[in-house]
Amino acid sequence: MRVSLSITALLLLSFGACTEPNPYLGVCGNGVLEPDFDEECDDGSGNGGADCSMTCQATSCGDGVLQADRGETCDLGEENSNVGTCTLSCQLAACGDGFIQPGEDCDDGEGNHAADGNAGCSLGCAPLPYCGDGVVQDALGEACDDGNDVDDDACPNDCHATTCGDGVVQAGEECDDGNQDDADSCTNACLYAVCGDGIVQTGEECDDGNDDNSDDCLSACLSATCGDGVVHAGVEECDDGNAADDDGCNTLCLRDRTVFITDTAYMATLASLDAADDLCRAQAADSGLAAPESYRAWLSDGSESPSTRFVTRDARYVSTVGETIASNWDDLTDGELASPIGHTASGIALGVVSLWSATTPAGEGVGAGLYCAAWTTNDGTDPTYRGTSGAVDSSWSQLPDLGDCYDPAHLLCFED
Repeated sequence: MRVSLSITALLLLSFGACTEPNPYLGVCGNGVLEPDFDEECDDGSGNGGADCSMTCQATSCGDGVLQADRGETCDLGEENSNVGTCTLSCQLAACGDGFIQPGEDCDDGEGNHAADGNAGCSLGCAPLPYCGDGVVQDALGEACDDGNDVDDDACPNDCHATTCGDGVVQAGEECDDGNQDDADSCTNACLYAVCGDGIVQTGEECDDGNDDNSDDCLSACLSATCGDGVVHAGVEECDDGNAADDDGCNTLCLRDRTVFITDTAYMATLASLDAADDLCRAQAADSGLAAPESYRAWLSDGSESPSTRFVTRDARYVSTVGETIASNWDDLTDGELASPIGHTASGIALGVVSLWSATTPAGEGVGAGLYCAAWTTNDGTDPTYRGTSGAVDSSWSQLPDLGDCYDPAHLLCFED
């Protein structure tokens, strides 16, 4: 039978029974673990090492003994603190240990990093600058920093200067779609696209930025056209918006031209065509006709005639009582009228009267030497052709036979 003896038993065998206490019992460092003597360990000569202290207590961080071979860099015992110079893990406090020590503003441990504009804690345990910290950081390229997370105020959340086109609707902007397309629903001025903003949008024919309906572009952003009911200044004389030719404004947007005979008969000594025009204009003005200055006498003098003095329009010619005389110049000069010319400027019917003319129904002069000496004489040396009121055939302008310059006659007046 094999017997295992303890060290104590061996000592007793070596020294024999002893009536005096063994001086080696209860001695820390004797290499014998003696729990009865409150020993946690006893490595003998190895005490003071990594596992057992000189007092035979198990070593640990916080026991106040620096155990370098356990990786401790400090141990202040009960004074160890994660906010002190020696942490609870027996490490000297340092930036980057994850604990905010005196003199540190922050410490994210391994999360400490260099400045990148995303906030956090620096490698030196100081707060990193970031957009939103309320400080304009030139190094981060910030133009502003109001320290809030409101994106539609004077400083957006990316800390860049607000501009129309940045995609954020700022104060004073109606919209901001972040693009440079001026023809979509939000213009490059960050205003909602509307007719009248001066920008031609989809669905608009034009947009001149004004509300003038008399120019090339209507206030509805449609191109001006004859028949739209709006008079295009300098282009149209009228525009009643319909397709009727007999209502004062035809489908070409030309207004009717008025024709009358003077209520006075004049001698042939009119002096000139201009003087005859003035007589027509005076009666038009006295009768209250529109545009009296535009009237001319249907008269030729060998140099000029209605075909050279008048504007050959596609407008309708009417009497002062509204009767259609001709639908246009070509109709007027084709040798036949729709109605006779027999009313004065004031609308009085004169019946059949003689008219100074010296003009063919085509509006041309009747020939050399047939103009009462260019309207300066009333003797018989220079006869002429007269016209007659009440006629619808060519005699309205030129009777078949030559007439004398003796007897007075009325003038035929056309609005030109």
